[in-house]
Amino acid sequence: MLRTRVRRTTGSTGVSLTVTHGLGQVPDAWWFVHGSNRGVGFTYMPFGTALTNTIDVCNSNQTTVTLDVFCIFYNGRLY
Repeated sequence: MLRTRVRRTTGSTGVSLTVTHGLGQVPDAWWFVHGSNRGVGFTYMPFGTALTNTIDVCNSNQTTVTLDVFCIFYNGRLY
């Protein structure tokens, strides 16, 4: 199983932030956790943006937000 955690800060409203996760595979699962209460409920991952080495994250609020982005690739095995 491959896993990664990356901390990034989103840009301005509606701008897609590209997060490089570096797994070399399209992740099987991904999620994000806010570093503070700012922007909770306004951050989303657009459908179909999880690629081989990147994931896109958008924020629809008028603020920048710090996120921890987690990605998992099971490599054909469940643990």
